Amino acid sequence: MVKMLSGVWPLLLGIVLIMLGNGMHFTLIGLRGGIEGFSAAELAIVTSGYFVGFLSGARIAPIMIRRVGHVRVFAALGSFMSAGLIAFPLLTEPWAWTLLRILIGFCMSGIYVTAESWLNDAATNETRGKVLSAYMIAQTLGIIGAQGLLTLGDAATSVLFIGASILVSISFAPILLTVTHVPAVEVARPMRLRDLFSGSPLGTVGIFLLGSVYATQAGMGAVFGTQIGLTTGQIALFVAMLFAGALLLQYPIGWLSDRMDRRKLIFIAATLGAASCTLGWLSGDDFRLLLAAAFLAGGVTTPLYALFLAYTNDALSVEDMPAASGGLWSLPSDWVP
Repeated sequence: MVKMLSGVWPLLLGIVLIMLGNGMHFTLIGLRGGIEGFSAAELAIVTSGYFVGFLSGARIAPIMIRRVGHVRVFAALGSFMSAGLIAFPLLTEPWAWTLLRILIGFCMSGIYVTAESWLNDAATNETRGKVLSAYMIAQTLGIIGAQGLLTLGDAATSVLFIGASILVSISFAPILLTVTHVPAVEVARPMRLRDLFSGSPLGTVGIFLLGSVYATQAGMGAVFGTQIGLTTGQIALFVAMLFAGALLLQYPIGWLSDRMDRRKLIFIAATLGAASCTLGWLSGDDFRLLLAAAFLAGGVTTPLYALFLAYTNDALSVEDMPAASGGLWSLPSDWVP
């Protein structure tokens, strides 16, 4: 594992730092919006702006990579994102926040596409599952850590927004200051969604459907807990178990995917995910059973993205990987409310 990650650890460290900043910003929008008196409709529009930007970024990022290269795109988008984060407390108006969210969504989508095409270029068919699992672990660590950082400041001030901006600003330092192999600029070329589907129907349709699963877990977990009468602490623990399962099972599943037919593992993980959701629904008043179901659901559904991505890229040339990542990232963004 150490040898496998030796060439991509700067990128993974950068992803952790970016996800710390992005995770803080996601929660801060709701907290600070409530303090500023934004209505529910205004906050819904502000929230939706992120995914408008996300969709456009997934389409445009491969073109940017082809023109200037992975490192420059990663650094430029990180810079714009950092500027957007620090501007939130300066412009506390719904229309301004919507524009800033579009900008940040665009930047995050481009960063994802850049990182994933970079990792796919560094991996082989025999190691791609493990490499992408390490990438998903880095994302999960950042999201979990962001929630802890939110306790260090007051959402009514600018401190937390500044902190998020700082984390994003330093995220590309490990990449720029470390001598590592990066893909050549000319390896990125455009790919139509129709061609992506023709090359991998399973990966394309799978990620399209997986987007609705992620949206439900992220957006409705707390609502479900409230409806069944859980306390605030129990809801927090329930949501945390989704991330804990993803963190602990991501790498083992990625390791298995490099040693067996990825299609069989995708089927097994999807079946276990459906079974765990059913178990949670039938858990009744047994809170421990609900937590176990949440752990398994998060643990087997989150790695599915890396499995679909690895399976799709197994059949692609290096030149098609950035555009494929962009096309796949644009699919789940259409499902997020």
